[in-house]
Amino acid sequence: MEMNQYLSIFIDEANEHLQSLNENMLRLEQQPEDISIVQIIFRSAHTLKGMSASMGFEDLASLTHEMENVLDLVRNDKLKMNGHIFDTLFKCLDSLEGMVQDVVGGGTGSADVKELVSQLKQIVKGEPAAPASAGQAAIASGSSELAMVATHLLLDQYQLSVLRQSIENGSPAFHIEVTIREDCLLKGVRAYMVFDALERNGELVKSHPSVQDIEQEQFGHQFSVYYISRIPQQELQDTLDKISELESVSVVPLDLESLSELDESRSAEQQMQEAAQQAAATATATSPAAAAADKPASSEAPARAPAAAPVANKTIRVDIERLDSLMNLFSELLIDRVRLEQLASEVRRNDLTETVEHMARVSSDLQNIVLKLRMVPVDSVFNRFPRMVRDLAKSLGKKLDLVITGAETELDRTVIDEIGDPLVHLIRNSVDHGVETIEGRREAGKPETGVVNLRAFHSGNHVFIEIEDDGRGINQPKVLDIAVKKGIVSPDEAKKLSDDEINMLLFAPGFSTADKISDISGRGVGLDVVRSKIESLGGVVSVTSKAGQGSKWSIQLPLTLSIITAMLVKLGSEKFAIPLSSIVETGIVQRSAIRDLHGAKVIEYRKSIIPVLSLAAVLDSPDYSEENEQETEMLVIRKGEKLAAVLVDELIGQSEIVLKTLGKYLTNLDVISGATILGDGQVALIVDPNALIK
Repeated sequence: MEMNQYLSIFIDEANEHLQSLNENMLRLEQQPEDISIVQIIFRSAHTLKGMSASMGFEDLASLTHEMENVLDLVRNDKLKMNGHIFDTLFKCLDSLEGMVQDVVGGGTGSADVKELVSQLKQIVKGEPAAPASAGQAAIASGSSELAMVATHLLLDQYQLSVLRQSIENGSPAFHIEVTIREDCLLKGVRAYMVFDALERNGELVKSHPSVQDIEQEQFGHQFSVYYISRIPQQELQDTLDKISELESVSVVPLDLESLSELDESRSAEQQMQEAAQQAAATATATSPAAAAADKPASSEAPARAPAAAPVANKTIRVDIERLDSLMNLFSELLIDRVRLEQLASEVRRNDLTETVEHMARVSSDLQNIVLKLRMVPVDSVFNRFPRMVRDLAKSLGKKLDLVITGAETELDRTVIDEIGDPLVHLIRNSVDHGVETIEGRREAGKPETGVVNLRAFHSGNHVFIEIEDDGRGINQPKVLDIAVKKGIVSPDEAKKLSDDEINMLLFAPGFSTADKISDISGRGVGLDVVRSKIESLGGVVSVTSKAGQGSKWSIQLPLTLSIITAMLVKLGSEKFAIPLSSIVETGIVQRSAIRDLHGAKVIEYRKSIIPVLSLAAVLDSPDYSEENEQETEMLVIRKGEKLAAVLVDELIGQSEIVLKTLGKYLTNLDVISGATILGDGQVALIVDPNALIK
C-alpha cells in the first residue's frame, strides 16, 4: 500500500476519533462522575496517539499523550473533573482538529502545542494555571533567558546560521512579538499590514504561526517572528506602532550569545523528540495484550474485549470520486434504457419487448442500489452542532440543551455537502438571538435552560430538517417596520401580509444589509443567503413563530439531485420536464373557468382560489399559446403551503430523467434548473417549480 493510502486511512480514522472525543467530552460534562465515559475518551486518545506517532505526527502524539495522563488520573479516581479541566481538554481537541486539517491540506500536522502541554502537566501536578509563560516574560523583558523563550519558535540550523551571519555582518536581527486587539474584526488584515511593513524593510526568517496560517486567520490574537532588519530598532518599532488595532508590539534585539542559547535549546528539544519517537515506536509495536498487561487492572480490559473485526468485514471505504463516476455511468445507462424502451415500442417484437422489460427491472434495482450508495446519514452534519452550541452558550452566558432526533435520516451526499453552512447559520441564530438570557427566561417564567430541537425526518421523496427553539419568537411589528423602511414592501402591501408572510420577510434580499438589526435581535442577518443556498438544492425554507414561545425553521430538501421522476409536457414543438415531487394534481381546465382578479389570473381549486400561470408565457414559447384554446391541460404545483395552476399544451407522461446542469448557459433564466436527454435523443429543459411560485 502506498504512503498516501496510509495517510487517507489515518485522516479518516483520526476524524472519527476526534468526533468520538468531542461527543463523549460533551456527555462527560453532563455526567462528570461517569467513569465509563472517561474510559471511552481515554481509549480514543490512546488510539489517536499511537496512530499519530506511527505516521510521524509528533505534535499530535505529544498532545494526546499528555491528555492521556490527565484522563488516566480521572479514570483511576485520583483527579476530579472541573470546569478548568474541561475547558483545557476542549482546547486540546480544537488544536488536534486543526493539526488533522493541516494534514488534510498537505501540511506536516505541526502546531504550537507547548502551552497546552504545559497546562495539562500542571493539571497532572495539581498546580493552578499560570497566566503567562516564563518565556513570554523573557521576551518582553529582553533578558538573557531568550533561549528559554519559545520552544515553539525553535530555529533549525539553517535559520540560526542566517541570523548569525547577518549579525556578524552588521545587520540587526530581532525577535518581534505582535498582539492584536481582542475587538479587532479583521485580524488577518492587520497581520497582513504587519508582514507588508516587515517585508519592505528587511527579511523574515521564521514566523509562528506560519504565514499561511496567519493569512487564513488560523491564529489567536498573537504571532511572533524572527527578523533581519535594514532599519534601526527604533525606526522599526515606530513603523509597526503606526499600524492601528495592535495591542502591543515587542521588538527585542538578538545577539550572538542569545543565538547560541537558542541553538542549545534546539539541540535539547531534538533529543527530547528523538526520545519521544522511540517511546512512541515502542508503544506502537507493543501487542494489545502486552499493552493491557502494563496497565493496572481496571474496567478497560473487558471494554477492549468486543472485537471490531465483524464490523470491519461488513464495511469498506470507497473514494467519493468513484461513486460519482458510478453515478455518471449509470445516468448514461438510464438514458439508453429509455431509448431502448421507445425503440421496442416502435418495432413491436415480443422477444425484444420482453428483453427490454427485463433490463428495465434490473436497471431499476441497480438504480436503487446506486442511489443508496450515495446516501449519507445527516448525522455526519449534525454531529458538529453539540460542541458548537456548547461553546456558543458558554460564551453568551446562557444555559442550553440541544436535542437531536432523526440523525439516522439519509440524504444524497451532494446535498449533505452543501447543507452544513445554512444549518450552522440557523442554529446560531436560534442560540444567539432566539433563546433568551438566564435572566430573561426567569422574567418570562421559563426554565433557565433553553432548548433547541434539531430534527430530521422523511416525508415522501423529501427530507425535512427543523430547528425549533423555545425562545422569545420573532417580533413581527418591528420586522414589518424595518421592511417598510428599507423599501422591501410598501406600507399598503404591509397591511395585507399574514403572520407567515411577515416572517418570510426575514429572507428578503437586503433586509439587513444596511446596518445591524439590533432591535429585532439580529434576525434576518444573512438569511437571504441561506434561502438561496437551499433553493439551489431544490429545497424550500420557511419559518413560523409565536411571540414569547419560540420559532421553528423548516427546510424541505429532495432525497437526491441526480435522478428524478418528472412529468414531461409539451408546448408546441418543445418538450419540458417538471419534477413530479412538486406536482399535486393534473387535469383539464376550461378557459371560461379562469378569472381575472386585480389583473392576475386565478382559478377555483378545491374550495380555494389559486393563481394561474401560463408556462408558454413564462418561457416565451415561439409556437404555442393557450389564449385561443377552449380548454387546456393543467398542473397544480406546490411550494411549501402555496399552490398554483400551470397551463401547458399537452401532458406526455411520467419518466425517470437524469438531471444535467447547464453550467454557464441560461444563467439569467431562474425558472430553468437544468436539462435532460430524452429517449428519442432530444434535449428537454427542466422547469423549477419553486421559481414559478413567488
